[in-house]
Amino acid sequence: MWYRDDDKYSNRRLFGSRRENRRNSILLVSARLSDQRRERAHRVGAILLVTVVIAGTIWMTLLGTKLIGQSLFSQNQRFTIRNLDIRSNGKLQSEHIREYAHIDEGMNLFAIDLGQVRDDLMSVPIVSAVSVRRRLPDTLEVTVSERIPAARLGEESTGYPLAVDQAGFVLGPTSVSQQLPSITGLQEKGLRPGARVGDPGVQNALHVLDVCDSPSFSRFLRIKNVDVSNPEYLEVYLQRGERILLSRENVDVKLAKLCEIMKHTADMGQAIAAIDMTVDKNFPVQYQ
Repeated sequence: MWYRDDDKYSNRRLFGSRRENRRNSILLVSARLSDQRRERAHRVGAILLVTVVIAGTIWMTLLGTKLIGQSLFSQNQRFTIRNLDIRSNGKLQSEHIREYAHIDEGMNLFAIDLGQVRDDLMSVPIVSAVSVRRRLPDTLEVTVSERIPAARLGEESTGYPLAVDQAGFVLGPTSVSQQLPSITGLQEKGLRPGARVGDPGVQNALHVLDVCDSPSFSRFLRIKNVDVSNPEYLEVYLQRGERILLSRENVDVKLAKLCEIMKHTADMGQAIAAIDMTVDKNFPVQYQ
């Protein structure tokens, strides 16, 4: 019996020892995890501190650079604009360009945003390209390229006159001239200066006008009007009243052939009243 009691007591002590060891292990693991968390927190805090210090240093550097830049350039009286060198290849006057670009003498050369000046001028419908640059110490150069009107849009009696350049951009009334050929029969409505014509007939008509404007064609093909109302062909009227029906395919080839026919007819002492060039060959001709 004593032997058994001792055995139970030994088992009890062994079990208690194991439980104590397990508790100690858990506490040790918990302590290690706590240390790791503390170390990780210190590491994150150090990284955040370094980041804040770097960001602050960069901000202070940028601020200092800006202040120095203002002192040396944008607030420096040496760079006050005393000369505006403004040039344009068209109708825009210097005072108009100043107004559109919001520039004048007395402003600081470096306080002006050159990109904004360029954007302001490019918003004017008649302007196609702009160059802006500083010429130290006191000059701002602005060079404007204007769109060249290629034709009038619509009938003369339609009221509000508009023009169009070779690229199809709509120009305002100041660009309209009675000397320009007209394009009629447009399907597109509500056109405004600055917009680009999407009507394919107008694009075809502009191409015809461009080809006929070359020296080898303009002697015989002086265009007065191009009607684009028919989707199959263009109805072209020349200055002397000749009427040409011109298909929209192979335009360059047919215009070259038309030029040959006009020259041959003139050499023969005859005048054409109408010619149908919607066919591929053997063009029907009516003489005056």
